[in-house]
Amino acid sequence: MTLNNSRSSLNRPESFITIAHRGGLVPEYPENTLMAFRKTIETRAEVIEIDLRSTKDAEIVVLHDSTLNRTTSGSGPITGKTLAEVKDLDAGGGEQVPTLQEVLELIAGTDTQLLLDLKITSHREVCRIVKQIENQRLTLNVILATRSIDELETIKNLNPNLRTLGFIPNQKSIKIFAEKGIDIIRLFPDWIHKDSTLIDSTHTLGRPVWAMSLTETKEALEKLLRYGVNGVFTDYPKMVSGLRQELRQGSQNTLV
Repeated sequence: MTLNNSRSSLNRPESFITIAHRGGLVPEYPENTLMAFRKTIETRAEVIEIDLRSTKDAEIVVLHDSTLNRTTSGSGPITGKTLAEVKDLDAGGGEQVPTLQEVLELIAGTDTQLLLDLKITSHREVCRIVKQIENQRLTLNVILATRSIDELETIKNLNPNLRTLGFIPNQKSIKIFAEKGIDIIRLFPDWIHKDSTLIDSTHTLGRPVWAMSLTETKEALEKLLRYGVNGVFTDYPKMVSGLRQELRQGSQNTLV
């Protein structure tokens, strides 16, 4: 799966991308575990978004929160535990907290791509993440989400072929991030509802727009798609992928 940034490809509602937030919060499957990721891949979500944090011994693991309390049998900050200690914990259903390496190996050979939300910000850790991606030869299968221009420039300097998503702080940052080479822009639905021209202006810069819909209803999602968003972050990838299939079928029927 590739991302086409041409203007002609940026306004087709039936071609939007499904991004499974936190790997897709699949019912009966523990959050951010390999079990959940395998199930999400079955829903045909093109992109799995995962959160990266670092252990006490600088190993990169997948965990949304800064502490272990909510999603594991452990407690306290992840930075206070070694990888071996974290692996001894139950992340639900007997699953372990996965490492980035394990998730990269899981998606290798599939059409699924990874979006990495860097909850860690040190230069050393970013370098290690990029090196793991390169060692698995998955540069074209991974997107790195960044919240700052400095981090964006670090990523581009390490590997200019890695695609990046801007978790921009406000609407005024769209042009700044685009000028610095960001590949995709994330917008919030309330920004879009207040000013739907944000999408056209971002498209004019040649950048797709991914929207944080998460728990939006089907009707709310359809409205965002009519505005022209190109990707949807969701906690329910199966529902969103089903909506896309309906839109594609409707588009084909119109052409008949």
